[in-house]
Amino acid sequence: MNLTSSWDKLNAVTWGTRSRKEEVLFRLSQGQDERTVFLPADLSPEELARYAAGLANRQGGVIVLGVDPSGRVLGVGELQPLQVTHALFALSEGLILPFVETVELPERVLLIHVPQSPLVVALGPGRVPFWDGQALRELPAKTTAPEPDFTALVLPQASLSDLDPVEVLRLRRILEERGSPLGGLPDLELLYSLGLLERVGGVEKPTVAGLLLAGTPLALRRLLPQAEVSYYFHEKEEYTFREDLLRPIPALLERLKDLIQARNRVRYLTVGLFRLEVWDFDQEVYREALLNALTHRDWRSKDAIQVHHYPDRLEISNPGGFPEGITPENVLRHPPKRRNPRLAEALYRLGYVERAGSGVDKMYRLLLKYGKEPPEYRTYPDALTLILYNPELDQAFVRQIAEAQERHGAFSLDHLLVVGYLKRRRRASLAELARALQLSQEAASRVLRRMLRMGLLFRAEGGYTLQKERVEEEVLAILQRPLSRRALEERLGLPSAQVLRLLRRLVAEGKVERTGRGRGVRYRAR
Repeated sequence: MNLTSSWDKLNAVTWGTRSRKEEVLFRLSQGQDERTVFLPADLSPEELARYAAGLANRQGGVIVLGVDPSGRVLGVGELQPLQVTHALFALSEGLILPFVETVELPERVLLIHVPQSPLVVALGPGRVPFWDGQALRELPAKTTAPEPDFTALVLPQASLSDLDPVEVLRLRRILEERGSPLGGLPDLELLYSLGLLERVGGVEKPTVAGLLLAGTPLALRRLLPQAEVSYYFHEKEEYTFREDLLRPIPALLERLKDLIQARNRVRYLTVGLFRLEVWDFDQEVYREALLNALTHRDWRSKDAIQVHHYPDRLEISNPGGFPEGITPENVLRHPPKRRNPRLAEALYRLGYVERAGSGVDKMYRLLLKYGKEPPEYRTYPDALTLILYNPELDQAFVRQIAEAQERHGAFSLDHLLVVGYLKRRRRASLAELARALQLSQEAASRVLRRMLRMGLLFRAEGGYTLQKERVEEEVLAILQRPLSRRALEERLGLPSAQVLRLLRRLVAEGKVERTGRGRGVRYRAR
């Protein structure tokens, strides 16, 4: 939102073209109306915030502070415009950013210009003030809007000098390497194009996103201390190394990469003519996990992101849970929802994240490809922890996946999810695999049918399995008593031709004996 243009439009509609003093005197003679409110200066900050929110929730307007409701001028004493701005910004959690100016009548009054808010401003649970043109009322709590984009706001104390020229140059180089035309723009135009700068009161000021991507360490410490990320390395349960990082996001990611890679083991695996690198923690995976934490965290919270690095797992915790509607059980399939669109858009333009929110898919794909478990999400009322596990390398399984992909082409994520789940559980029912796929049983059944046709799966009693040997084990267990071929087919749930081939092989190998003739043929394990 361009606050300057909002104020200009508001002033033109509400205050006309007279001088400020003339306008105030004119309004005093007319009394309060739909967009003008008179308030005495001895009002509490909380009560003033209620009136400001009431105007923002309607059409915006102007509070004349230092005047009683009858129009008598009382003045504001030593109260300064910046004090009012800071108080309203803090009490509204960043939703109200007014323009405040002084007018001498000769008693000094303050004009608080409140733009209309695109989102409903609530002051605490169930408190949604609304100025009806005559009085302040409260709307039902159900009218509250989704949480606003904190990263699009301009903090009152922020200034252009809070941006680090070296970090702006870093952003330019990133864009140039990507071949983006934004890389050739002058600095201010580049920052405007990325949504990192706004013009407020005729002055360029960085947005919260701008500070997060290019702010100086001093500015971050002063304005956004919650941008700190704490890294811990644990050899066992107690950490043996800690580093607290307060840097713009591009520099932060570089340092975190250095810290993790210094303790990250790699093993090499030869598959055919190729040599695979299998890291304890794949760089692309933990980079996506870190970007998710930074992009989707609750930036209003004063808590920091924490990264705990253990030999067998990497835990990344951030303030704020999933966006509304997203859970660990549907995170793969739910349409993307961004808590901080301004920051996410800038990171997309810089090539850090995908606009469609495919980072979670990428994490799953890379983990499963190397035989690792999918990420685990632990949710709390006000936080979210993502865990990346590092199990022992199963070389045979990784080779099996690589060779299967050479035969069939790259696996879809659905194929990898099924294969990974069956690797861990050995056997699973349709219902279990549907939950792993985060699909309905009908949709999951279509995936499994394709995999059966490709020879990637085998149907067995009680569900599906990956290996022929496990089907053989099950057949031998079932045939502890004599059964017909048709009865065995029903028990296994396998096609008739597949069961017939399997029985012929087992008979030839001497593992199963065949007795009887015609319809009386029975099979029994030796």
